Amino acid sequence: MKQSIKQRYITSAFILLIATVVVKVISAVYKIPLTSYIGATGRGYFTVAYNLCMPVHALTMGAFPLALTKLVSAYEAKGDRLKVKALRKASQKLFFIVGFAGLAVMLIMAKPYANLISSSPKSIYTILALAPSVFFSCLCASHRAFAEGFLDMNATAISQTIEAFFKMIFGLLFARLSMTFLLNSYIDGGTVLGINAANEEQALAQIYPITSAVAMLGVTLGSIASYIFAAVYTRIKYNFLPQERVNAKTAYNELLTFSAGLVGATVVQSIANFIDTSSLQYCLSLCNADALSSQYVSSGDDIYTYVLGIYAVALDFRNLIPAIVMALGVTAVPAVSTAFESGQERFSSLLTSIFKYTVILSVCGGVLLALFYNDILEMFYSGNNNDIVQNSGKLLFVFGITSLPCAAASTSVYCTQALGYAKQTIMPFAVSAGIRVLLNYILISNDEINIIGSAISNFVGFSIILVWNMITIRKKTRAKFNLLEIFIKPMLCAALSYCVTYCLRDSVSILMSSLLIFILSVLICLFSFTVLLFLMNSVDFRDIKNLK
Repeated sequence: MKQSIKQRYITSAFILLIATVVVKVISAVYKIPLTSYIGATGRGYFTVAYNLCMPVHALTMGAFPLALTKLVSAYEAKGDRLKVKALRKASQKLFFIVGFAGLAVMLIMAKPYANLISSSPKSIYTILALAPSVFFSCLCASHRAFAEGFLDMNATAISQTIEAFFKMIFGLLFARLSMTFLLNSYIDGGTVLGINAANEEQALAQIYPITSAVAMLGVTLGSIASYIFAAVYTRIKYNFLPQERVNAKTAYNELLTFSAGLVGATVVQSIANFIDTSSLQYCLSLCNADALSSQYVSSGDDIYTYVLGIYAVALDFRNLIPAIVMALGVTAVPAVSTAFESGQERFSSLLTSIFKYTVILSVCGGVLLALFYNDILEMFYSGNNNDIVQNSGKLLFVFGITSLPCAAASTSVYCTQALGYAKQTIMPFAVSAGIRVLLNYILISNDEINIIGSAISNFVGFSIILVWNMITIRKKTRAKFNLLEIFIKPMLCAALSYCVTYCLRDSVSILMSSLLIFILSVLICLFSFTVLLFLMNSVDFRDIKNLK
């Protein structure tokens, strides 16, 4: 029986991992042509909408699905399928209420958030277009979480993929059609939806908010399609539940009670992230508009939203590193609690291995960004958005050299929670948020530093989370971390590989084409980094076996 459960777990985890990779690829493919249609200013409107949506989404989705999954799993293990059916019925009511509340918050907050916090009044259209997705995502979550209670990840994996495909296809389609229609309207009559535009710059300033909102409808359509699939899937797959009538009131109260503790941690983390992103936008609005315009070429008239869009473009590439590292952290979590019971020496060795490989992946990704930031931007944006290449390079470079704690912090949180110390992760998030807000105010509001200050504040804030959680694990479990293996060796290898690649690239720059130089330089960087890791005995295949 145990082996059967283990096999189901491995299969489910593998399915979800594959789906996550597919969704990340679709998201990356989607954002690049989208930016070519709506420009950096349009991406700024997207960012404002998501910055409001994400904490609302986290509050509505952070605790209740987990509670439903755990309760369904517990009662299914006991063979009490009447209770499982009651939970299913109760969850549909609860998630409808929570989803409607999330939608209401989005609609109520849209105008004050756009005007007062983000200083981007035109982003209200994008926020309103995104708002319904919160409601349908909650409805979908009730079906996903119910299936997960049976260790069935198909509903989650497939519905996430469907959502990503719909977002990409319809988002790009709507963006292209709306941009073509509105631009032709200006070319033919000098107006955009009946409003006169003196020149192309004014026309684009009127077009971008509309095309961004229309493109955002693709996200909402994706959430609807995802919900429909999950609902149909669970209705067909789990039609074996008893036909007897059940009283869902008790199950409803049990869901609320079980969710209460989880909601507390979710609220703190969501508020911390909301305050950080809001302070970023607010502090940017404190910069002098003329000073920003002189630094960012081809920025148009909505300079604050444009700079926020530049930040979003750079963040697309930076976030690939935490996404990859997070997969490693999630995969390693089940081994942590098991190793803790088996012996201190093996547990300490496992923790060192987990953190070491997390750091290796983080610094490797950071070196690649720091070395090839300009090549990456030119590859995707040199055609229609050359201004993005010019304006995003410096920020992407700083993101690269400060990527380590931003990526590794998630692993420290996963490990702390896996050991049963979830409450101990709340304080680091709160302190980190406070520090980031303070640094945002000092750095981002400075005309010369502006948005680059966000990379510095993130570096400091996530460093606090990383170190704090490692100290918590050390105190609670008496685990011994080998800091030389975890941090010093990988960072030294990364620094040396950066220098080697930088020097060799300059020496061959005259002899080859730019594309060939880029490919060869990436290979040199990866090869030198790998060789250095082996020479310093930082990589050991026995560590990989321990993670199994």
